[in-house]
Amino acid sequence: MERKEVPLESLNLEQLTTVGKQVEQEINSYSSYYTSLKVALAKFLDNKEYIKEMGNCKDKEILVPITSSLYIPGKCSDIKTVMLEVGANYFVGTNIEKADSFCDRKLKIIKESMDKIDAVIKTKNDQLTFINHNIIQKSTDTQQKNNK
Repeated sequence: MERKEVPLESLNLEQLTTVGKQVEQEINSYSSYYTSLKVALAKFLDNKEYIKEMGNCKDKEILVPITSSLYIPGKCSDIKTVMLEVGANYFVGTNIEKADSFCDRKLKIIKESMDKIDAVIKTKNDQLTFINHNIIQKSTDTQQKNNK
């Protein structure tokens, strides 16, 4: 199906309102995705910090998670490898340097995605502003015609 662009100025008030609601929904959807990316970004920034601290961890007392709410006491040894979650509960054993490099790559991808989504949100907000301006203009025009 071919998509045709219709100038917003040619739409009536009801159509403009419908388009405005659709654009608002798109903004909300993109904003939700952006928030998810921010959470992922924070996770990988935390991971990088923990990886840095691994060298200072020897003989330090820690709590080891067994489940999301069950921990057992443990003690750090000389850590040379870590288990890295690479997605969907898949884990890979790797050395510290490769884990740090993995986090760097993920951070780069996430930041690039955030920049793209941010640009889309700004464009959609501009579109919504334009639509709202047209709604106000059409409402004013309709009111003036009715008052004559």
